[in-house]
Amino acid sequence: MASDRGVEVDAAQFARDWRRRMFELLGKMRAGDYPRMNADGLHRNSLDDVLDKHTTLALSDSERDELNEVWHRLNVWPDATEAIAGLRERYTVVVLTVLSWAIVVDSSKAAGIVWDGVLSCDFLARYKPEPEAYQHAARLLRLEPAQTMMVAAHHGDLRAATAEGMNTAYVPRPGEQGEGHDRNLSPLPEFDINATDFPDLVRQLCG
Repeated sequence: MASDRGVEVDAAQFARDWRRRMFELLGKMRAGDYPRMNADGLHRNSLDDVLDKHTTLALSDSERDELNEVWHRLNVWPDATEAIAGLRERYTVVVLTVLSWAIVVDSSKAAGIVWDGVLSCDFLARYKPEPEAYQHAARLLRLEPAQTMMVAAHHGDLRAATAEGMNTAYVPRPGEQGEGHDRNLSPLPEFDINATDFPDLVRQLCG
């Protein structure tokens, strides 16, 4: 859209600002200071805020709606699809995400990923990293938290899962925030598994 208008936009920075603003609104929603809505609504409202910051890119409401659909076409990590298939041969593999159910389904289908289930926090009483989100997910699976393992690329998510009695596996994703913007990617001894990538996770869990 920017190139069609001859406007230069730092796409990586735009994406970081958009994602960051969505999580800011999610935090306000969790605190009860923002209307309840799913990630599609949060992304759409965040887009308005980010476009106000990048004032050189003027989009109509319909164009903003169209741009918001990009979250349904997310690329997956190239090492993920095969790894998930391998894990499913031994384990029940379910997504627990703050993203909307439709975002995960659409992105997964486009990438050929098959899950055993998709749990969007929009269907749960609370959003991660609130304790009840992890507890509710375990109950839906008819498991105790100690019978589950949270796999994630974010230390905070895993620490919250650990606090609720879940096992944890850390898989770093270099470049997630764009070149030069990685957060701390260090393995931490508090996690049950520290993998270098998804194939390594499969090797550690499946032998």
